[in-house]
Amino acid sequence: MNNLCKNLKFPRFARNSIRNIVGLNNNNNNNNNNTSTLEPLPQRELIRVHGAEVTPFLQGLVTQDVSRLQEPSGPASIYSLFLNRAGRLMFDTIIYRTNDKDTYLVECDRDASSDFRRHLRTYRVRKHIDIDTVDDEYVPWVLFNDGQQKDTEARMASSKQKAKDLFIASDPRIGSLGIRILAPSDMSDAQLATTLWRNHEVIAVNPDIEKNYKLLRYKQGIGEGIEELPPGKCFPLEANADYLNGVSFNKGCYVGQELTARVHHSGVIRKRYMPIRFTAPIRSDMTVKSVSGASLGRVLGHAQNHGVALLRIEPVLNSAQQLVLDGDRCFAERPHWWPQQATTKRGMAAVNIE
Repeated sequence: MNNLCKNLKFPRFARNSIRNIVGLNNNNNNNNNNTSTLEPLPQRELIRVHGAEVTPFLQGLVTQDVSRLQEPSGPASIYSLFLNRAGRLMFDTIIYRTNDKDTYLVECDRDASSDFRRHLRTYRVRKHIDIDTVDDEYVPWVLFNDGQQKDTEARMASSKQKAKDLFIASDPRIGSLGIRILAPSDMSDAQLATTLWRNHEVIAVNPDIEKNYKLLRYKQGIGEGIEELPPGKCFPLEANADYLNGVSFNKGCYVGQELTARVHHSGVIRKRYMPIRFTAPIRSDMTVKSVSGASLGRVLGHAQNHGVALLRIEPVLNSAQQLVLDGDRCFAERPHWWPQQATTKRGMAAVNIE
């Protein structure tokens, strides 16, 4: 652990932890505005990418600008996508900086970990880059307040405790997705509680069926992982990468950049991921249709009466069409974090890239 901390500790995370630390109380009063949910993310895995050429190496593969992580006032993490040569999404990731400028931690879907590492090694060529999992060293957690994130962060700011051996950073996509915590894999939830929550400024509880990270994402309309963002099946702008701080249009070339840039500069894509609400349990057919039978998109993930779906924006949000799924009514919603022009008629003058 000592060597690990020496190599990977985030000094700026530690300094910034005074705004990211909360108190723990086992009180299960979920109606309290101060209540936050703490949840492990077993479907996410951390990959260590290390080498003298690691920044230009990743810069040529991802949609976001990795060099921002090297700036003195730069972010602690970035959301970024890896694309194939046809510009389709392959892997969604969060890239974390460390105190070693030649080392990054990359969070990816656990089920895609082997393919992701193989993808990285394919482009490594003769570069001196080491790629390995740190699954036995660090694991990701999430802390969120389900709509009260700004209030949670304000309360966190008053804490004077330091989060030893923990990496802490706000989710780089949108604030309501909470805070990522990278904790040693041998740290139990009780130990994590002891380390983090001392001043009882915010009540933290375990996830339940009504309040958990997956449901939070679905209510926001944000896909994550290979089940919801199937490799090679959608484009980065369909996955809202431009709205989620996941793509830079000012950086240099990267794999899949040409089509992404062309779509961005020529018009807005016709389909995007968005939240969907059901009036009946989903059975087998995941296709969203109009009452006349026209296919409008597909549900990629669901929990209870919420889900995330890739839908055609114009007929779904800019018309009075009713939506049905398995013969039952469903409702698509415009994410609150979309920019205002996202659903205007002008914004629908999309480029056909199918």
